[in-house]
Amino acid sequence: MVAWRTQDTDFLLELLNINTVTPMETGQKSDLARAQEAFSRYATEIGFECVHYAPPPSDLIHTEGLPLTVFERFTEMGAEFFENQPNLVHHLGSKAGAEKTLLFNFHMDTVDGTVPVTVDNGQIFGRGVTDAKGLGVAVLAGIRSTIETDPQITRKISILIQSVGGEEGGAMGFYGTRYLTELGYRGRLNIVCEPTQFQYFDQTTSSMTAQIAINGIGSTDDEPARGHNATILLASITDYLSRNLSPKIFSLGGKMCIAGLHTGMTHNRVFGSGKLLVNFAYTTAEIALQIKQLTEQAFENALAAFVQDHASIFGSARTALDVHQICRLTWLKQGLPVLNNRDPRMETILARSGIGRHGSYSSVQPFTCDAMWLGGKGCYTVVYGPGDLGVNRAHAEGEFMAIEDLERYANSIATLIKEFAYYENN
Repeated sequence: MVAWRTQDTDFLLELLNINTVTPMETGQKSDLARAQEAFSRYATEIGFECVHYAPPPSDLIHTEGLPLTVFERFTEMGAEFFENQPNLVHHLGSKAGAEKTLLFNFHMDTVDGTVPVTVDNGQIFGRGVTDAKGLGVAVLAGIRSTIETDPQITRKISILIQSVGGEEGGAMGFYGTRYLTELGYRGRLNIVCEPTQFQYFDQTTSSMTAQIAINGIGSTDDEPARGHNATILLASITDYLSRNLSPKIFSLGGKMCIAGLHTGMTHNRVFGSGKLLVNFAYTTAEIALQIKQLTEQAFENALAAFVQDHASIFGSARTALDVHQICRLTWLKQGLPVLNNRDPRMETILARSGIGRHGSYSSVQPFTCDAMWLGGKGCYTVVYGPGDLGVNRAHAEGEFMAIEDLERYANSIATLIKEFAYYENN
């Protein structure tokens, strides 16, 4: 039986036309609740029961380790920040414990940016079709196919689907996947739906973000030497970190990305304030600590180099004089966990389902996602999905997914459910 049907395409197009852009990026409410309710209706038609539908509680804002950007956005928007981002959990099957539970997790929120929703030459275009609304719909299609061909399977296992907000925009799953996991929604095998080219990862990276901010005094372009020039200073720091810090991060097995620099957009003034964001990815807590230490030292070295190079240059001498008073490094997020687990029994089930594991020499490498919150004793968590973040243009213009890839994914989910239910040692 082909798991993916025309009705799934139609429903996915409906879902893609609902604005679920995270307020982390826009500061504005979206229609995430409407998308969640639509998904809930579709899941209920298959036989699922909604067991959790609620926004995260506001007191999560006091959680240790919460990214500073989440706190700032909550402070700006107030209670509607969480109220606008409800999480959803559906259950199907027996009331078996975690040992017999298979969990699927996908995120309904998307990044900002308009991608016209269309179907063209067997491909669906729209923001979130790859990351990750399309994957969530394909999971439902696969489950529907399974229970239509074998209704008894729901007596053997329990199936959970988490549809979460708070994945994109630097929220890092804190008030979505992390919160639901703390409520006890996890399985023996947890599938986090992200594009991984039809093979799975059982490890992820995690990320940390440094913000270098300048709070100085601007000036008119007619007298540029009177003010602090944030543009020159941040450009100098960016160049220093790119040349001197990035190679060290890479040698540790981490990644560094100059994520954004902003001072101003007009031509007739000197901007005295601005911000530079630098992202880092790491695979262990030990590497994260080394990255933090190296970054803080490199920042101090960059300031010292700026003073030496600009102390007598017209237009930046005052900036060099005051640099240690006006420039600060702050960690917007740090201390997040990584996923790194193995489980021969569950790996056998995946292999019997025709789902291979990305090895250390794969051209596709682990990335940061909500899977980091689903690790733990007694469970095995993997990241698995169709497509590729880069090739399928997730977070970019023209995001798309081939219908045949959604169909293949749905069929693989159907096979996985059967193997999980009937594997002889399960």
